[in-house]
Amino acid sequence: MLGAGRGRLCNFLKMTYSEALFFTSKCLTLGLYPERIPEIRAEIRSGSIEWEQVVWVSTGQFVFAALYLQLKRAGLLPELPEDLVEYMEEFTTKNRERNKQIIEEAFEINSLLNKNNITPVFLKGVAHLLDGLYEDIGERMVGDIDFLVNRNELFLAAEALMKLGYKPLGKIDQNYLRQAKHYPRMTNNQRTTAIEIHFEILYYPNSKALDCKSLIAHKKVAKSVSSMYVLSDDHQIIQNILNVQLNDLGYYYGQSFLRQSYDLLLLSQRANPLSVIIGFKKFFNLMNSNLALVNKIFNNPVSISYKNNLQTKIFIRRCLSHLHYPLLARFSHFVLYLANRFFNQALFLISLLYNGNARKSFYARLSDPKWYGAHIRSYKANI
Repeated sequence: MLGAGRGRLCNFLKMTYSEALFFTSKCLTLGLYPERIPEIRAEIRSGSIEWEQVVWVSTGQFVFAALYLQLKRAGLLPELPEDLVEYMEEFTTKNRERNKQIIEEAFEINSLLNKNNITPVFLKGVAHLLDGLYEDIGERMVGDIDFLVNRNELFLAAEALMKLGYKPLGKIDQNYLRQAKHYPRMTNNQRTTAIEIHFEILYYPNSKALDCKSLIAHKKVAKSVSSMYVLSDDHQIIQNILNVQLNDLGYYYGQSFLRQSYDLLLLSQRANPLSVIIGFKKFFNLMNSNLALVNKIFNNPVSISYKNNLQTKIFIRRCLSHLHYPLLARFSHFVLYLANRFFNQALFLISLLYNGNARKSFYARLSDPKWYGAHIRSYKANI
């Protein structure tokens, strides 16, 4: 695959993961920095780009469609192998059609909940589609439909969606509500994707850092669909960073997430991320470190500034070493995963001694066959 092309693919060259990632990220900036087009063109013509590796990295980082559209707008598709261009175009077309269906389903969910006097505030990828963050909706690869409601509306929203054919994939109890940030994931065989009803943005105990009532109060009308709501620009930036650094443990593992970084780059055209996070005393260094990483990945864009300090330098070194040495990154990730998992399990077992809700939750897990499979899969996914 992708070998014939137009004579510019040098199969004897080996492009590393980090080289492919930084090439991809440079391409993602072409819409904002068209002066980089000659540099990218020269790099492609030099024969140093191993497209199989670029495809591997960009699909794994969920920016493959965005990469294609940036290269297309920059007039660089003639420089690529023909079969690669065909594959990228087909992939992006399918993603665009899928996103159209997701938008329609989000509109259906919004209408249903409005009839129940609930106003959902859409989050993350689907929110960005609704809010016109991308020039082309085919640009963003979306997983679930996420939206935020007040905690006291959670069960009413879930019940309404069950009548629409959605079913939760897990059980819920008081201990679950204390530690989770959303109702168990819900699916519908007649719909494109799953949904997650959020009552918090962050996992416990970090959930206290963001007041969801305030987030909902400061919501804004989505630019592309006037009847639907998303977080304010500032709050979208805050969620973008904290979700990857805390929920996805990006800061703990020293990981980079290119889709999140690309979203933040686009959001930074609406508001200054550094100015937005400056008031977060507890999490400032953690959030500032993410700004530094995004700045590094996209080659110092003017809209992504940060405060350079020791904590940020250490984080950047960790992330870069993991990018340059994938085997080291994999080993480090697994060790840290085990340490985090066993630490949390130890705390949970201790809580069984004094917390009745924790004991009820524990017994519910033991009686749920799905829990065992999910538990085993979580370990396999991190090996």
